[in-house]
Amino acid sequence: MCIVLYAITFVVTLAHAPDPLDTALRSVWSLSLEESTDVFRRLGALELSRIWLDGEWWRVVTTGLLHGSLLHLVLNSIALLSVGEWVEQAWGHLRALALFTLASIGGALASLAWCESPIVLGASGGILGQAGALWLARRWGTAKIQEILEPISPTSLGILIVICLALGLAIPGIAQAGHLGGLAAGLLLGAAWVARTRPLRLALSLALALFLGGLAWLGAQPTHRTNYYAILGFRMLADDHPADALILFNRGLERDPENTSFRNAVAYQLALDGVELERAEALSLGALQSDSLNASYLDTLGWIWCRRGLVDSGTRVLHAAGWLAREAFPELVEHLEGCATAAADVPRGTLDP
Repeated sequence: MCIVLYAITFVVTLAHAPDPLDTALRSVWSLSLEESTDVFRRLGALELSRIWLDGEWWRVVTTGLLHGSLLHLVLNSIALLSVGEWVEQAWGHLRALALFTLASIGGALASLAWCESPIVLGASGGILGQAGALWLARRWGTAKIQEILEPISPTSLGILIVICLALGLAIPGIAQAGHLGGLAAGLLLGAAWVARTRPLRLALSLALALFLGGLAWLGAQPTHRTNYYAILGFRMLADDHPADALILFNRGLERDPENTSFRNAVAYQLALDGVELERAEALSLGALQSDSLNASYLDTLGWIWCRRGLVDSGTRVLHAAGWLAREAFPELVEHLEGCATAAADVPRGTLDP
C-alpha cells in the first residue's frame, strides 16, 4: 500500500510539475510540498488544519501510508519488512496489522497534539511501535514467542530504537513527536499481549485507550502550542480570511513575543492591510535581526517600505530578497511591480509625516 500510494503521488506530481525532470531527480530525497501538497491532501496526509477546521479525523489512519520522497519510502519499507516479519511470526498477520495501525494512529495523534508541522506523513510511528512491542516480546514474552524470536538480540533492537529517536532529535523535519507517540502506543499494546494475567492485560489495554483518547483530546484544539496559531493563521490566509489570520498571528505573538515567524507574519499582514505600518516595520526589523538572510522576511520589510511611500528603499530590499531567494516567488514579483504605486493604497493617516 505504501509503494502504490507513493507511485500515485509521484506520477500525479510529475504530471503537474513545470519541470518534470528536475522534480523526478529531486524526488529521490524530497517531493516538493508546493507541488505535491494537493496530492498528499487528497490521498489522506495528516494536514493538521483539516482536523481542527473540517473534522477529517480519518487522516490519522491514512497518513502512515504516505511518504514524501523515494528515500523516505525505501528506508521505511526496509524497516517495516525487517521488523514486521518478526512481529508476524510472533503474533500472526492480523495482530501485526493491528499493531502497526494503532501505533501509526498514536504517532499521528501525538504530532497533532504537539502541532509538529502543517503536514505530517510516513510509516515511522507504526514501525517504531512494532519495534517497541517486539522488544518487549523478546524480553518478557512466553517461552514459545521467545523461542521464535531467539535470533533477535534485545540489546541490539533497543539500541536501534534509541538511534532512531536520536536521529529524530538531530535532523530537522523528522516528526519526533510522531515517533514517540507511535513507540508509546506500541509498547502499551505489546505489554498487553505479553502480560501473563487477565487483569493486567485489561489494565494495559485500558491504558492504551486512555493514551490515544488523551492525545486526541489534546490534539482537537492544542492552544497550549504557539504553532497552533501559526498553522491555523496560514490556513485562514489560504481560505481568504486575512482578518481571522491576523487575529491568530497576534495571539501567537502574545504567547511568544520573540518568535520570528509570528513577527514576520503579523508585519506582512499589517502591510497588506495598510495599517499600523510603524508597528509592522518594527516587527519586521525584529524578525530580520534574528534571521537577516531570510528572503521572505526581507520581502516583508521591502513591501512595508513600499506601503509607506519609501519606494527606492523598498525596491532595493525587494531586489535583495530576490537575490537571496535565487528565484523570485510570486509575492515578490507582485511587490516589485507594485511598489511605486503601493503607497497610494494606504488608508489616510497611516503614512509618516
